[in-house]
Amino acid sequence: MSDALIWRGYTQAALDIQYNSRGTVPDVSVYLADYAARTSQAKAQLRCLENLHYGDGANELLDIYPATQPSAPVMVYLHGGDWRALSKEDSGFAAPAFVAKGAMFVVLDFTLVPHTTLPAMGAQVLRALLWLQTNVAAHGGDPQRIHIAGHSSGANLVGQLLMNAPAGLIKSAVFISGLGDLEPVRLSFRNEKLNLSADLAAQVSLLKHQPGRVCPLLVAVGQNETEDYRRQSRDVADHWRAQGNDCEMFELPGRHHFDAVLEWASPQSTLFKASCGLMGL
Repeated sequence: MSDALIWRGYTQAALDIQYNSRGTVPDVSVYLADYAARTSQAKAQLRCLENLHYGDGANELLDIYPATQPSAPVMVYLHGGDWRALSKEDSGFAAPAFVAKGAMFVVLDFTLVPHTTLPAMGAQVLRALLWLQTNVAAHGGDPQRIHIAGHSSGANLVGQLLMNAPAGLIKSAVFISGLGDLEPVRLSFRNEKLNLSADLAAQVSLLKHQPGRVCPLLVAVGQNETEDYRRQSRDVADHWRAQGNDCEMFELPGRHHFDAVLEWASPQSTLFKASCGLMGL
């Protein structure tokens, strides 16, 4: 039974290894602590409008790191954490780089599993984007230039937004260390916490939908991530191009699942420069 193939030639044990991103590093807490420390430093360094309500829910809060000039493009970052962890307090680490280039940087809180479902989480972050479209001009952002980025489970939320946002709302997107198909997650040990059905997994999987022409996309994955994470990243890039969109794929040398996002936050990196290029910076 243990040799039965569960997904794309993987046994259950092999599939669980492929989708255990925490198992790819000796101690994930080092990287989570780094996100939080860099965010604290960003708040000390930059002006930050904290805990603005984008909705009535207790978790419907966002932080805005304003640009230094008016009518700036807006970068909205969606954190990872297996849909179950982290917050905006861990998510401002890229703010210094983007603000220095002339962008507004925004990070969100949203309800996490087990207190919500993945589609409801996607709907919640869409409400945040719609709130920004209406309100961001008052804080110096250009509502006609809203861009999004997400890491890990946050990349899944990017995918949901690309499927469901009103036409023209999102000008570009960055999909970092993410998954376009959650069916193997459903089949893995991770579903003990996520409780995904096959229908629910398909509902939130970008590779199962054809949204058509939406916006340019950057897809990035660490060179040291698992084989199936890298394959899924390539599949997302191919799928996005097949919808008629521009897409650039980055396999980041020496990076793994938890530090690939720091490449995006580095002003010297090609990925950061490409992200700024899509923002007109």
